[in-house]
Amino acid sequence: MNDQFTKDDFSSNKTRHVKKGEHLLYAGEPHHHNCFLILEGSFSISLIAANGHEMLLYHLHKHQLIGEIAMFGLSARSATATADEDSILLEISEHEFNTRLQDYDFLKKITALFLQRYLKTHEVVCRLAQPNISMKICRYLKTLADQSTSKENRIRLLIPSHAELAQLISCQRETVTREIKKLVKTGVLTQKSGSWFYLDRKKVDMFLSEII
Repeated sequence: MNDQFTKDDFSSNKTRHVKKGEHLLYAGEPHHHNCFLILEGSFSISLIAANGHEMLLYHLHKHQLIGEIAMFGLSARSATATADEDSILLEISEHEFNTRLQDYDFLKKITALFLQRYLKTHEVVCRLAQPNISMKICRYLKTLADQSTSKENRIRLLIPSHAELAQLISCQRETVTREIKKLVKTGVLTQKSGSWFYLDRKKVDMFLSEII
């Protein structure tokens, strides 16, 4: 599925520069009848959870759209977008976006984009539905493992920082550090060096099934 876009997909030449750490959109703010295409850089898409912690949903990168869901009738932004690095965006008006929807190939890419966003959001829901922090981490690790091309049971993974993991599962960084140690103790993870770990797929499944 092709859910990526280029500057050639739009006639707009209005660009916007966003510095690292700057917010492009805020969840709940009224939308301004526009969306954006990432020309350079990347963004974190997040929400504030009920417990007050910032919850990272996913990252968006070059050739991906931000804020496009507002083009389909929402009166307010559904999430917050924060620049992970200095970034350049193409601003697209609601009028131009709606005009481009008349093109079948463009519409197919929008459909693919919505499907990908749905799958990412569904995975977040499944992760947060786990009954404790260890199982939430394991659910995320299982997602990483499923993305690997290796079919081996024991695979090498680069795990995000404890701070980013805390955002992904909506908890404190110190809690993640403690739970990672537990997963190492049970054999789900074996630390190789730094953020590189070996992951035992069978033990992840057993852990999620509450067998270990």
